[in-house]
Amino acid sequence: MDETTAPHRSVGTLGLTFVAVGGVVGSGLLFAPLLAAQQAGPAAILAWPIAGLMLISVALVYAELAAMLPVVGGLGLLPTYSHGRGVGIAIGWVAWVGYVTAAPIETQAMLEYASNEPAFDWLFVAEASSNGKSALSLPGIVAATVLLAVFTGLNAYGVALFTRINTALTWVKLLVPVVIAVALLTQFSTAAIRETGFAPGGAAGVMSAITTGGVVFAFLGFRHALDLAGEAHRPQVTIPVALVGGILICTVLFTLLQVGFVGAVNPDDLGDGWAGLDKGGVNGPLAGLLAGLGMAALANLVVADAVLGPFGAGLVSTASTGRLAVAVAQNGLFPRAVSAFTRRGVPMRAMTLNLVVGVVLLVVFRDGWSELLSYNSGAIVLSMCLGPVSVLALRRQVPDRRRPFRLHVVSVLARIAFVVISLIIYWTGWETMIKLTIPIAVGVAVLVWRIVRQPQLRGSLELGSLAWLGPYYAGLLVLTFLGRFGGGRDVLPNGVDMVVVAGFALVLLEWGVRSALPASRAAALVAEVPEYRAEGGR
Repeated sequence: MDETTAPHRSVGTLGLTFVAVGGVVGSGLLFAPLLAAQQAGPAAILAWPIAGLMLISVALVYAELAAMLPVVGGLGLLPTYSHGRGVGIAIGWVAWVGYVTAAPIETQAMLEYASNEPAFDWLFVAEASSNGKSALSLPGIVAATVLLAVFTGLNAYGVALFTRINTALTWVKLLVPVVIAVALLTQFSTAAIRETGFAPGGAAGVMSAITTGGVVFAFLGFRHALDLAGEAHRPQVTIPVALVGGILICTVLFTLLQVGFVGAVNPDDLGDGWAGLDKGGVNGPLAGLLAGLGMAALANLVVADAVLGPFGAGLVSTASTGRLAVAVAQNGLFPRAVSAFTRRGVPMRAMTLNLVVGVVLLVVFRDGWSELLSYNSGAIVLSMCLGPVSVLALRRQVPDRRRPFRLHVVSVLARIAFVVISLIIYWTGWETMIKLTIPIAVGVAVLVWRIVRQPQLRGSLELGSLAWLGPYYAGLLVLTFLGRFGGGRDVLPNGVDMVVVAGFALVLLEWGVRSALPASRAAALVAEVPEYRAEGGR
């Protein structure tokens, strides 16, 4: 297999935007309206645009970085240019830990929905496991492995084919929820709102929907577009449009579904309030509502979309995880050979590595795979913390570098974005954060092993730029322990906790920016990335 070191720039604006949308719109879409409504009641309608605006601040920061430095596996590689190889390794490893779990999670979600049909009940063992979930049977593990191999195989034919397939899938994944939302809106009634009031939980209920209701986490799939930025045609336009546009599209979609869901709820089902609302069973609340309204055909369409959604998300995850593994290899944690691309512009070795790890995860977590969700969300959010720090540092280090997309209020937006990211990490909770210490420790062990084998690696780590990350993680660990989310001790009062987290974040942001590489060193690294010029000088 002839191999190169460079990808192909063949992803257009629509293709990259739909990578972001496809990463957000998965099986979780079917349960999100219920989870948000249980926390905030009808006011859950407000949670989606608020969360969307929060994540847009993060997307804008990464849009400037990725348009200026359109590299493969941007989430793991971009921090290298401002803070050096050590920070790149640390962030890349944490991100990869989250990413590599995504395709197995989507695969199991897809099989769980399929197993609701009697013809596919062989995918899981008959007995429930100790945690109340059914375990994959041996044939189920084989089926899941085949699906992971299919994701890898479809990606192996090149990013152009991948984006065409994903774009087609995403059109369907968008069309089905829109049809469902319109159907629910035709039955819209204010009866449930009159029964409980618009905001029975007040502002705290809306905030709970954003946090524990999973609203903010639903948007994190936009990051997949960042990982394919190095393969974007006209990145100065494609990248910012894809990142921000993907979030806006999903904000509108989720808000419409939430409005339709709230308006279709029967007041008789609210005897225990919105928190006690439980509809839909294994096929989800949207299918339950539609069936109750006599729309059986649409209810079946929801179930079909529940299988299609994870398939599309798994395909996107496989593509972006391969690119992220390339970034980790380029920084030196994985063997350099993992970063090679085929003549089709595909990181086949990286995707093969991820496929093997994914199969192992399927076997190890086959009866407790929900544990993977903690690693997935927590690790990915933690890995995003360098974006705001890097964008501010690079403004000082390489002020004359051409920035095709330039934020005019970057000082304000970067600080808002860093506070948002820190709050999301805090909202993941103590139990998730403490679990993340395990893969972080494994990453340290792998790095030590690499240094022992290649002593020259140590001198290139720029450890001074890495020093602030330890206190940042430790501080967030303490705050989640004292907080009220995910097993925290509930010491910090509601509202006060977010002020404390924001203050802590702003202090650590300044430390992080001041810990950046000397300007000359950063300029040398940035110069290794050619400035993109469109054909014909456009």
